[in-house]
Amino acid sequence: MSEQLTWLDILERRLKALADGVRADWSVYVRFLAGNEEITINADRSQDTMSLIKVPILVTLMRRVERGEADLSRRLTLTDDHKRLGTGVLFLLDAGASLTLKDAAWLMTVVSDNTATDICLEAAGGVDGVNAEMRALGIPDIQMTGDALTWFRALGSSMDPELGTVAPGEFARRGYPPLGVSDLSDARERYHFETGRPFSLASARGLGLLLTQLHENCCAEPRTCAVIRGFLLGQQLQTMVPKYAWGVSAAHKTGGFQPFIASDVGIFTPASGSPAIICIMSQRYRGQRALLEDTVARMGELVIHAAEAYR
Repeated sequence: MSEQLTWLDILERRLKALADGVRADWSVYVRFLAGNEEITINADRSQDTMSLIKVPILVTLMRRVERGEADLSRRLTLTDDHKRLGTGVLFLLDAGASLTLKDAAWLMTVVSDNTATDICLEAAGGVDGVNAEMRALGIPDIQMTGDALTWFRALGSSMDPELGTVAPGEFARRGYPPLGVSDLSDARERYHFETGRPFSLASARGLGLLLTQLHENCCAEPRTCAVIRGFLLGQQLQTMVPKYAWGVSAAHKTGGFQPFIASDVGIFTPASGSPAIICIMSQRYRGQRALLEDTVARMGELVIHAAEAYR
C-alpha cells in the first residue's frame, strides 16, 4: 500500500528539497495559525540572527514603553559616536540631526538601520535587558550577544586591529580598511566561517514563538502588540519571503550578512486563507547572494500558497 501523504507532508518535503539544493545551514519553522500545524526543519538549531534580533529589541523596547520606562516621543540629537556601519541611513547624516526614539524604532525596523538599532537597544535596557525580557516570555534561546557596535568593531579589527579601539564616530568615519575587492571579500569570509562572533543567536522556533505571541497579543498588551506589528508591516526590504507573494500582508524582518546569511521571519497574512508564521534562517553559505535570497523567497512562496488554500 502506497504512503498517504498529507498536504503538510508534501509542503515539508518541498521545503527540504529547496534547502537541500543550496549548501548552507538552515533553520526553518512554519506555523499555520488557524490550526497550529507546524513544519520544523532544524528548527531548534541556534543560528546567527544578524538583524532578525531587531524584533526582540523592538518587543523589549515596547514592553518598557508600556511600563512607562521608555518614551517614544523622547527627542535625541544624533552625534558622530551614535553612528554605525552597515545598513541604514543615519550614519550618512551630519551630527546634530534631531529624531525621536519612535523615529529610531521605525528606522531600525523598516530599513534595518544599525545606528537606530543601538539607540533603541540602549532605551530597551541594553543586551541584558533584551535577554531578560526574552526569558520572561519563555524564550531563552533568543540571546543577544552584543550591540551592533561590538559586532562591527570585531569585524573591523579582524582586518585592522586599530579599528577595535578607536572611538565609534571615528570608526564610522573611516570605515573598513582599503583592502581591495578580493582581500575584503576574503576577510569577510574568514570572519564568518573562522574568527568572527555572531551578531546574536536564536533558533527559528524561538523567533517563531515570539511572533506567535505577538500575533496572539501575548508578549505585551493588545494595543502594544498592534503597534509592534505596525512597525513590522512597514518593512521595506522585500527580496525574500514576500518576493513572489501577491496580496499578502507581511509583518516581517530580514537579516543578512551577504552572501553568507540571508534570513526572513514574520507573520504573513494572505488575502484569503490562514495567516502563517514563517521563520527561515540560513548561515555558512558560499555562493551568489541572489541564489540564497531567492531560495528563501521560493520557500516563502510555497508556504504562502499553502496558507492561501487553508480552510
